[in-house]
Amino acid sequence: MRHSIPWSVGEENKAASIIVQPRCDLPRILASHAVALAPIAEFAYRAARKGAELLSKIDLAAAWDDARAMGVANRDLLGAVAGMFLLLPAVIAEQFIKAPEALGENATNEMVLARMAQYAELNWPVLLAYAVVSSFGILTLHALLLRPERLTVRESLRAALPILPGYVIANLLQGLGVMTGMLLFLIPGFYLIGRLALIAPVSAAEGQSNPVTILQRSAVLTYGNGWRIFGVLSIIFVTMFILGLVLSTLVGVVAELLLPADVADLAMVLVSAIIETARAVLVVLVCAALYRAASARPAGVTGMGRL
Repeated sequence: MRHSIPWSVGEENKAASIIVQPRCDLPRILASHAVALAPIAEFAYRAARKGAELLSKIDLAAAWDDARAMGVANRDLLGAVAGMFLLLPAVIAEQFIKAPEALGENATNEMVLARMAQYAELNWPVLLAYAVVSSFGILTLHALLLRPERLTVRESLRAALPILPGYVIANLLQGLGVMTGMLLFLIPGFYLIGRLALIAPVSAAEGQSNPVTILQRSAVLTYGNGWRIFGVLSIIFVTMFILGLVLSTLVGVVAELLLPADVADLAMVLVSAIIETARAVLVVLVCAALYRAASARPAGVTGMGRL
């Protein structure tokens, strides 16, 4: 036989309170747990971020070894391409450069800026032609070093031609960004040099022709390494500048003593062009090695390409 259990009014209210009470306290319980777990979540976030930063660091020593190995393995091809599209155009361009009026001893900043503007106005066609030809040579060198199908020199020249306009525009945008950053207390400009240093290998290795995509891709690859890359490039530029200054001084003294004036001037131009070409090839090798090292990193540690 089925029996019903008698319930009093008080007992019914008590049972209802047992059922309803946990529901009423649920937000308070969740809030208390969230407060308790907040330090743990913060610690986990910081640990994950630190791990991502460590993973994102490019091994500069390995990159330098890679650059040296690429230079040794391809020295003949690098010399031929650099001589044709970097050294020879530099020597020819120098013959057409027009010097503006010399400044006096008490020149002001406004006079210096005016002279720079005059130099650009007098020589912009020559400078533009040299920039296009040298950019083509740099893209060819990167295509020769980085394309996975191992292109020949002729194939590298063909691969560099269609991406040349996009790279030239990206290079101009990079220069404008760096110049603007230099005006803002120098530091932003230095940082942009490191973050946008890989536009040439990105364009050549990946066949990118969109200048905005080229800049974004370089920013992604250099995430977490902007200052370190800037430091490497600074060492190269300072070293080559000092070497060029010493060699130019020595050659200039000897040439003025032993050669006619015109031949001495040509010797100075040749030495300057050789130093500049050597610097450009060294930068190409280092940037190519940095690109390979950055591309080999896990996809999740390169950030979102923020500048």
